[in-house]
Amino acid sequence: MNMADNKAYLAAVEGGGTTFVVSVACVSSSSSSSVAKNNNNNDENNNILSIGCTKLHLLHTATIPKRDDVTGEIPNNYTPEEIISEACSFFRTHLPPDGYSALGIASFGPAGVDPKSKDQYGKILSGSPKKQWRGVDILSPIKEACGLSGELEKRVAFDTDCNAPAMAEFKHRCWQQQQQEQSSNTSSSKPLTSLSYITIGTGVGVGLVLNSQPLHGLLHPEGGHICIQPLPDDKFTGYSWGAKSPYKGMGTVEGVASSVALTERWIQMEQEREMAKKLYAKGSGGSGGNGSSPSKKRDEEQEQSKISINDNNNGDNAQTREILSTLPNNHPIWLHASNAIANLCVSLLLLTSCQKIVLGGGIMKRDIVYSMVRSRVWTLLNGYLDSVEELSDERKLEDVIVGSSWEEVGSGLVGAFALALDAYEKDGEEEGEEEGRTSLLDSDASGKKKTASESEEQRLFTSGVLVGIGLSFGCVLMMSLLGRGSARR
Repeated sequence: MNMADNKAYLAAVEGGGTTFVVSVACVSSSSSSSVAKNNNNNDENNNILSIGCTKLHLLHTATIPKRDDVTGEIPNNYTPEEIISEACSFFRTHLPPDGYSALGIASFGPAGVDPKSKDQYGKILSGSPKKQWRGVDILSPIKEACGLSGELEKRVAFDTDCNAPAMAEFKHRCWQQQQQEQSSNTSSSKPLTSLSYITIGTGVGVGLVLNSQPLHGLLHPEGGHICIQPLPDDKFTGYSWGAKSPYKGMGTVEGVASSVALTERWIQMEQEREMAKKLYAKGSGGSGGNGSSPSKKRDEEQEQSKISINDNNNGDNAQTREILSTLPNNHPIWLHASNAIANLCVSLLLLTSCQKIVLGGGIMKRDIVYSMVRSRVWTLLNGYLDSVEELSDERKLEDVIVGSSWEEVGSGLVGAFALALDAYEKDGEEEGEEEGRTSLLDSDASGKKKTASESEEQRLFTSGVLVGIGLSFGCVLMMSLLGRGSARR
């Protein structure tokens, strides 16, 4: 298949903590002269997606499970088997005439990302806080549905939903840097070689590119579970996923900033407020005063949310987490979230010295969090890295801590497409090298035949010359002898 002829069809899966996004795209062009016109790098109707110099035409996309048409809520009763089964049906339904050229899956973790580890590759590992997903094989059924098993497995790639978008962001921003240098006829003194991608959603994940290569090592980065410095007087008792997490989820980035943790913090705050309200009512004989009663607006918002607070309705419930979208920008929850994310950013800057930190995920749809994170990073750094030009002023953090290049489409899905594209191109390069080796062998064999033929012709020519010389010499000798005989007579 030739990408230039629009014949390469890519299958992509973003396996998130709550939903899976599945998509099919056709590689429509790969030209270094094509430059993305906007920050999101996709056109107005989101059908064209740019990753560096490559443009993808999005043909089919679906979310599993999809939101309820009436309530707009995400169903909370789908099993992993049902989600994977629907994903397989999607790819079979939209199977291209010549099949899929490659498949990329960017999954939540912890997951097996080493192809050499046959028992774990493509599966969710036992350490996952999502109990129902532990040990689930995501890769095998989907690659079979795409017809990419056996010899075609070389065109299948599986990585985390953090490492995949990290590499996509890195390649795309390197390309943008090259375009800017070409247009200005200048060369950057600091070419991009490192980048970190942080997703803050149901959980918190980190993807790292260092020295232009994605980091795997023992497993893959799990930076969402590092400890942080909480805000003063933080009374949050920890999130429900902590039992199976490092530090038991106490005072970690994910244990504070994930949507699960933020929802459970909100529940704890509401329970404390209700308890205080009851205590006041009891102390005043049931006639509450205006000073301690909640505002009318807040009561209305809580009534509209229609979410009861009980032991079975926690942050692990997707419908409960919807409350976060209704909270105002000045709600204290966003202070705790931005502090945790800022702690992670500072740790990454100090440990890896990465040049870019890209923030994505559902929590980052709250735009105000970006400025809150940068401000908190500046405070936490405490002037220690002022000698670094990019960190010498708080305003310059806007070029270091940035948003995703594909916010409208979703970095996880773009990362999955980048995995598929990379697998397809690598396999094509290997085939080209094999053809080159075959051609070289054919050429060598042909050359040997030609050399042998030329040697035979040369041998025959030399033999003919020698025979001719011999005959000539013989004739001269005979004539000389006959001449002497005649003279004697």
